[in-house]
Amino acid sequence: MTGDGDDDVRPASPPPRRWPRHLHLRRFSLRRRSLEAEPVVDAASERLQEFLVLLGGALLTVGTAATDIQHTLKRVAVALGSPQTTLFVFPTLILIKMPGDTETRFDVAESAGGEVRFDRAAQVYAVVDDAVAGRIDASEGVQRLQQVRDAHPRFPRWVRTAGHGLAAAGLGLVLLGGNPVSLLYAFVLGVLVGAVKLTVRPGTYAATLLPVVTAFVLALLVFGLADTAVVSEPLQVLVPPLVTLLPGAALTTGVQELAAGDMVAGSSRLVSGLAQLLFLAFGILAALAITHVPSADALASSPTTLGAFQPWVGVLLFSLGIFLYHCGPPRSLFFLTVVLLVAYGGQVVGATVTSGVYSGFLGAAALTLCAYLVQTVKGAPPAVVCFLPAFWLLVPGATGLIGLTQTASGDAVSSTSLPTIAGSIVAIALGVLVGTALYRQIYTMAPARWGLRPT
Repeated sequence: MTGDGDDDVRPASPPPRRWPRHLHLRRFSLRRRSLEAEPVVDAASERLQEFLVLLGGALLTVGTAATDIQHTLKRVAVALGSPQTTLFVFPTLILIKMPGDTETRFDVAESAGGEVRFDRAAQVYAVVDDAVAGRIDASEGVQRLQQVRDAHPRFPRWVRTAGHGLAAAGLGLVLLGGNPVSLLYAFVLGVLVGAVKLTVRPGTYAATLLPVVTAFVLALLVFGLADTAVVSEPLQVLVPPLVTLLPGAALTTGVQELAAGDMVAGSSRLVSGLAQLLFLAFGILAALAITHVPSADALASSPTTLGAFQPWVGVLLFSLGIFLYHCGPPRSLFFLTVVLLVAYGGQVVGATVTSGVYSGFLGAAALTLCAYLVQTVKGAPPAVVCFLPAFWLLVPGATGLIGLTQTASGDAVSSTSLPTIAGSIVAIALGVLVGTALYRQIYTMAPARWGLRPT
């Protein structure tokens, strides 16, 4: 209502809303992070070359791939003030040339031979993290690596021996299912093999002959029991105690290095792994020839039912045994178990959608991505700690040795053949490469506060 002479009073309309020309997201950024390290010191230390040589030898000893070692050492060199360092990494040798120096230093690493200590690997990667972050210099790094080298195993020998038996029983449960008698045999034989492995000194002729001699002696015992009808499937009882002698990681890492373009390291590691696998098969076949047990009975193998609960329990038991035998670092058992369950679960899922040759691809990809993500959690072990036992679960681990022995015997007791084993190796190697590529994409897009570790 308005009266005469009164002006209309209307509320002022709000000014038009202007949208900002640029929309900034505070929580998430589309800027991709670099995988390369940034310098944290201005000038390189006089002991940097010595530190890099010792660090490279330590990484070789814990079973890290040559391509990963080269990337790691380059990041450390850049962080500590020497981005022009020249590196040459081989499976047992590392060469480092510093800019301005007249000499090239090298180090020969001891062969891991399946005896990688997980507590030592965790300490080595802790040195890497501290060096890249600038929390230690080259001199402190040398002292830390010497302390790691001289440190005693976390668990006493009898605990490690029992852990080897548990790992053998767990793997037997994965291969056999619920057979108490066979699991008992696998545990006892696993304890014997673990005691022998801890007694033999690495780098000696006894260590070189250990795989074939161990396989031969155990095969004599198992095939002798098979002749008395005590063991229904001797080969699946024999293979689990030999689990830590299997070159699954060497074969897969060799193919992975070949795919990454590292021909020297990849071919040498692949040939070494194949030779070790052949040694194990030769020892089993030699015992078979002596005992005169029909190969159709001695080398028979029936896989567990897909989806049965026994293999999953076997994975848990296998994880506990591996943790004890390889001296896992504190609070790492849970994370190791998670990664092994993911790896085995990925292989089971892969087997439902494709043939057994390619099932390892999905398991390896899931294993790699999970291991790299888990290692960022406080108390979790580095990814290399989870790779070694996971490769024993996947083809060409224990099942690869079974297939190779069956093929070499000349009897058609299984459809597994050398091309099938080779295809499984390639599938797992490609799975590792795909998992690594996915993790690197996640790392470049994830915020820094997540604490992801570059590869």
